[in-house]
This record gives sequence, C-alpha cells and structure tokens, in this order.
Amino acid sequence: MKLKLFLTFLIATTFSYAQITLTRHSGTPIVNGQIIAFNSVVLPAAEMDFYVRNISTTTSTNVRILCESLVNNDGTGFELCFGNECLSYVQEGEVYPTTAPVTLAPNGVNGNFDHFLNTTAGTGPYPKDYVFKFYQINGTGNEVSNSITMTYRFDPNLSVDDIQQLESSGVIVKSTSVKNQLELDVLKPNTMTIFDLNGKQVFSTKLNYGIQSVNISNLNTSVYILRFASEDGRVSTKKIIKE
Repeated sequence: MKLKLFLTFLIATTFSYAQITLTRHSGTPIVNGQIIAFNSVVLPAAEMDFYVRNISTTTSTNVRILCESLVNNDGTGFELCFGNECLSYVQEGEVYPTTAPVTLAPNGVNGNFDHFLNTTAGTGPYPKDYVFKFYQINGTGNEVSNSITMTYRFDPNLSVDDIQQLESSGVIVKSTSVKNQLELDVLKPNTMTIFDLNGKQVFSTKLNYGIQSVNISNLNTSVYILRFASEDGRVSTKKIIKE
C-alpha cells in the first residue's frame, strides 16, 4: 500500500510541471543541442527570432534563459531580447531576464519581438559561439521540468550549404573533393554512413564532437553520398567526390 501511494505521489510530482517547446517564428522547431549558424551581422539575416511555448493546458510556467558559455567572444555586441529586457550584450553565467522570469500562461507563448542578434563581426578567431539554455523555475527559483539548450554560431566563412548542414545534423563537411582523409567539423554526435551511387552502403562510423579526420583511402575513385544521422533523429546528406 505504501509503495502504491509513493508511486502515485511520484507520478503526480513528475507531471505537475509544464513543458516548453522552442521554435523560430517560421514554425521551425529548435531542438535540444541544436546549432543555428549565421554568416552575417546584417538584419534580417543575422536575427534569430524565437517563440517559447508552454504546451501545458492547465499549468503556468516561469521561463528564463541562461548564457551557458561564450566561445571566441566576450558577449559584446550580442543583442538578447526576452520579456521586458532588450540588452546589447550578454555575459557567461548570467540569466535573462535579469529581474524576473517570463511567465507563460497555459498554452501561452512569449512576445513577437524576442530574439538573439549578433551585431559585430569582429576579427576572429571563428566561429563565435553563444550557448543558451531555456529553462523553467518554480516559485523558489529552482529549475524544474524540461529545458532546451541551443547554440547561436557566427562565422563569416560559412557558406549557405554549411549553415543548412549545421542546422540539419550538426556537421560541416570541410571539402567535397577528397583523396584519402575526409575532414569534418562535428558539433554534436552523429552516425555517418557512406553509400555509392547504387545505394550500397560502403562505410559507417560514429562521429563525436570536434574536428574529425576519417580515412576513406580504401574507397574507389567515384562519387559517394554521405548520410548523417544525429542522436536527436535529424538526418542530412552530402555528395562527395573520392579522387
């Protein structure tokens, strides 16, 4: 009987908090761990607008954004607008809004003007990463329920194709013409599978975070299709030429 009561309490506690989702204004979902890349500091191309939605139909929730880390930058010239604040810089370890969290009613969403925007190109090194965590707090300020961490990346050297590749699977293929070593920039764990033009699988490997060099010297000279599948289920493909 005590075990039954405990399990009932545990289930009730687990599901008593609201859940949040994160999307672009276009409706494109932003999933936990995603990298969204930009090669410009000019509006509107550089702006990352977002909606935080409370998908609970019965419970309100309080949301804040934590600046988890800054890579190759000090946060100067980075615009963050959320709730009643619109700031022209961010600081690592700071939470936003700095005064009070944004309260979302059941099935509620934040305002139309909330966004991230990098306004300065700087001189490198690149990429410049801004890592943010959207999370919920209870009445005593403790984190509850689900959270979503995403990275705003600025690199003027990225092509449009690189940006699409990062958003879809978190991998940049450094060159599409390869001799023996396939150079990759991996932003989140992936499985890479290589197929020939007949659809036959000829190679597969796990990819971890960081710059990866994959030996494909045993493949014949031909055209191949790379298929990347991230752990969150996002899939992308890339064509390469093996010289």
